[in-house]
Amino acid sequence: MSFVGKVLVVVQVVLSICFMGFAGAVYTAQSNWRAKSAQFEENAKNLQKNMTDLESEYGNYKTETTQKINESLTAAQTAKAANDALKAQNKSYQNQLETVRAERDTSVAQAETTGEEASFRRQESSRQRVVNKTLHDTVNDLRSKIKSLEDTIFTQSIREKNLIAKHSKVLNELKYLNKIVANLGVDPKDPAIAGMRSAPPAVEGLILNTKKDKQNGTKFVEVSLGSDDGLSKGHQLFVYRFGTKENGNRPKYLGKIELVYVDPDKAVGTVIDAAKNGVIEKGDHVNSKL
Repeated sequence: MSFVGKVLVVVQVVLSICFMGFAGAVYTAQSNWRAKSAQFEENAKNLQKNMTDLESEYGNYKTETTQKINESLTAAQTAKAANDALKAQNKSYQNQLETVRAERDTSVAQAETTGEEASFRRQESSRQRVVNKTLHDTVNDLRSKIKSLEDTIFTQSIREKNLIAKHSKVLNELKYLNKIVANLGVDPKDPAIAGMRSAPPAVEGLILNTKKDKQNGTKFVEVSLGSDDGLSKGHQLFVYRFGTKENGNRPKYLGKIELVYVDPDKAVGTVIDAAKNGVIEKGDHVNSKL
């Protein structure tokens, strides 16, 4: 074999080794990117769930804060109106007091003229002093009430400022979380995300009433659970009936319902899955988990 042939053989061996190394690197990189892609998708799902929980907590907190602010404003307005009324009443008592003082001075001046008239005026003055003392006591009570109302208004104003500050803090935190979610490529205003809801809590209740359809099947049911139990529109519950001694007291599955209207202490659901061997009736049990 010539020298050129030997060189070509060596070059082929080196190139083969290089190509094998490139193939291994490409395979490794491909496997790593797949793992990272799956991890990113899992992180995005977790972030979406966290964002839904935070939005739900924020909505509840915003509702409670708005209600407390409105109650505080109403109480402050009521206290202010009462304060104004007390001030007007106090002014009226002060005018009466000035009138009584003027009458007393007149009575004292006229009492100096004659003894009989003086005796009468002294009695009148005594009566007026009693009235004057009563008015003074009334004025002092009104001043105490005014001071108490002013303290109440001041306390309510401080509470209102604290609630407004807390509300602003929550808004800023929500903006920050929305920014984080947006940076992850998720639109916080996406209707699909807005429609997401958490699973119903672990609850158990009873069927209070049922409404049949044209085929005499159960269409709507009223349950003894509501928003106070953590339920909301769209949550799904399972319906079952306790068994008898003959079948070992095992519960019998009757179907599944989806809530369409929720009150604080009760809710109405529509039957979305009915068992073939049973009809949902009043007194049956509902549960969020089988």
